[in-house]
Amino acid sequence: MGQVTVTMAYIISSYGLGLTNTMRKDVALSFSRLMAEILDYVKDGADLLIENGWLEKVPEAADRQELTH
Repeated sequence: MGQVTVTMAYIISSYGLGLTNTMRKDVALSFSRLMAEILDYVKDGADLLIENGWLEKVPEAADRQELTH
């Protein structure tokens, strides 16, 4: 889920960059629509992270002592 979140953030920032660099209104409208659709997916992913308790906790490394025993 962390990788998906980073990927979605990259996609949204890329669409935002494209939105600022385009002069055509139809392309800007398409970028805006796509950004809104991606944000719906991001919200669903954030809800899933919160529901499972993954968002509140910082990712941890595995305990090596526990793995060897």
